Amino acid sequence: MRTVRPIEIARAGWGLALLVAPGPVLRNFHGVRVDRRSLVVARVLGARHLTQAVLSGVDPSPEVLAMGVWVDTAHGASAVGLAAVDHSRVRGGLLDAGLALTWALAGYRALRRPDAQSPRHDRRRDALARKVLRYVPGGRRLQLAAGS
Repeated sequence: MRTVRPIEIARAGWGLALLVAPGPVLRNFHGVRVDRRSLVVARVLGARHLTQAVLSGVDPSPEVLAMGVWVDTAHGASAVGLAAVDHSRVRGGLLDAGLALTWALAGYRALRRPDAQSPRHDRRRDALARKVLRYVPGGRRLQLAAGS
């Protein structure tokens, strides 16, 4: 029986909210000024979260979990960078960084717990994750944590 990770259901909901209603989410949750650029970025991030939820939500292998940890960490770092360079978006950047890093920690926790991983492997999904992790900063360390 395939299992769906509850955290990925939450991620899908968050991604859908960013994709469908970015203005209210940015204004009410992030507390930032909403302009055309912020709406575009929010929709891109919403699509990113939805894609990640689909790819890692059902029976993720260690390789897929490791790739998700890397993506969430990179997202968190970029949000901190946004907060550092745009003082009008400090609150939104730090809030977004906190969310992304929470997802990264949850993924890393699942990566370290063999019972939270699927013994099944999807060759295409796993191969893509291994290939990307080979080239990104810190990817090899995550591959070692994944045991691949």
